[in-house]
Amino acid sequence: MTDVHHASSLLEELNRGRPAWPLLADFPEQDEEDAAKGTAAVHEATEVLRGLVDVPEVERTRSLPPDWVKPLRDAGLYALTTPASRGGRGLSPYNAYRVISALARHSVPPAVSVAVHTGFGSSAYLPLLPDGPLKDTVAAADAAQVISGDADTEPTGAANRRRATTARLDEQGTHYVLDGQKVYIQNAPVAGLLRVSATILGGEDNGRVGLFFVPTDLPGITVGEPHSFVGLRGVPNAPLSLTGVRVPRAFRFVVDPALSTEQEWRLQNQLNDVSVRARMYAIAAPAAALTALCQDIARDFLRGRRVDGLDLAAYGEVQNIVARNAADMMAQEAVARWCLLTPGDPARVRREQMAAKNITSVTCWRVVERTLSLLAARGLETDEGLVARGREPHGLERVWRDARMLRVSGGVDFFVDHFYAVSNVFGPWYEDPAPALPSAAASPQGLSPVNERHWADIGARSAWFAERCRVLVAAHPRRADLEKRQDLTIAAGRFSCELLTAALALGRAAKSGTERDQLAADVYCTAAEARLAGLAHRLDHPRDAGADAALGRLALAGEQEE
Repeated sequence: MTDVHHASSLLEELNRGRPAWPLLADFPEQDEEDAAKGTAAVHEATEVLRGLVDVPEVERTRSLPPDWVKPLRDAGLYALTTPASRGGRGLSPYNAYRVISALARHSVPPAVSVAVHTGFGSSAYLPLLPDGPLKDTVAAADAAQVISGDADTEPTGAANRRRATTARLDEQGTHYVLDGQKVYIQNAPVAGLLRVSATILGGEDNGRVGLFFVPTDLPGITVGEPHSFVGLRGVPNAPLSLTGVRVPRAFRFVVDPALSTEQEWRLQNQLNDVSVRARMYAIAAPAAALTALCQDIARDFLRGRRVDGLDLAAYGEVQNIVARNAADMMAQEAVARWCLLTPGDPARVRREQMAAKNITSVTCWRVVERTLSLLAARGLETDEGLVARGREPHGLERVWRDARMLRVSGGVDFFVDHFYAVSNVFGPWYEDPAPALPSAAASPQGLSPVNERHWADIGARSAWFAERCRVLVAAHPRRADLEKRQDLTIAAGRFSCELLTAALALGRAAKSGTERDQLAADVYCTAAEARLAGLAHRLDHPRDAGADAALGRLALAGEQEE
């Protein structure tokens, strides 16, 4: 990579009005040896799942087959990134992403289980743990493919900084005693080790959120009945009850002793790096799989269909739907490659990985909605209805439900936009409010003429956005005041993500040099420009917060116009 890439992240530069092409000039590629290793792993994983999971049966029963865990473990799917020295597959992050996406093309629920273990599981914290009994326990669990996950969300809501679950040191000072309730815990029904968050009561850490690695066979832990979701039927997700659970003191992971009890502990750099990388596996990979499935479904639907003597695929709007879906799929892939193939310190793409959760899931949702509209011209019929009439099922209803779940998994999309903007977009402006100085001009290489114009448009949008952010920060000297303007923060978060995705699509097209990628980048950027224009209007003309609040009160009170 070029030296400029070491200086700052692409996203930071875009947000500051400095979209330097050198940051994209050597767009990351997977080397041939690693790609071949990943392709072999994808093939093996796909064959295992195809022989194990009957998708229509899972949809009907809302549960995976009773013996589903062992074959996946035997195939090393709960050790994708575990080094070979500990008996794992030793796959690179991008190959792990490829395997999880391939699993999700067949069935999303088991793919999510593997993804959560890979990204949020205990092994993801091994590089952060000091030598000692906790690191030894986690390493042993990793080698044995003990399934793990993250037990954080509570009935009071995941957005709260504090946790209602509590942890107290016992009188001897050797164990923490945990009490509380957790909900929506991925892998809870099959996990042997969970990372549990709790508010510490008493002592010098009173009021801090502590993180504890908790074996699930300890007395006092109860896993409830699995949650039943709108989508992801059969996913291993359940509530968790902790009553007097005694966890060895050494099994507490200290986040950052310098953080106050009021600071956002989840944004501590090391924790944030784990969290945003994990969502590449748990959200971005399944989203890419569902996007690809939609392309397959649309292709099968259009094949051989004619209307008034003309191929259905020849009609303008149908071509528009297919083209925009293909462009969105290429953009998703560009985001994944940038986030997982960029060499060096993973922290260099921390901001981009944080953006990727919403980029990939919302992009997937656009593709699913378009595909649904395409097939709806024949009728919005369930697979059961099609089979009853002797027709081939397409699975789009399942894809639609699963895709909608991805928009709320790991944080509901609008709150993620807000959270992302507060930390990634406006945060740097509060640290350095000086107007952005444009970077040295550099001509893009490898782009078609129309895509060169798209890059120029990104430059203009980036400069406008930087100035708008600077003005908003100046108008809200107290950061907390701007945080309250969620109409502005959400629009800014979405604007930033649109800029990033369009830039990455262009970078990918320039690197590959193929006609298909050049066309996809053009189609993507054209559509993104319309979305950016709407978001710019929202930032320039914010809603009347008073009118929203007043109408909201009336609506919630049930009052209606006579």
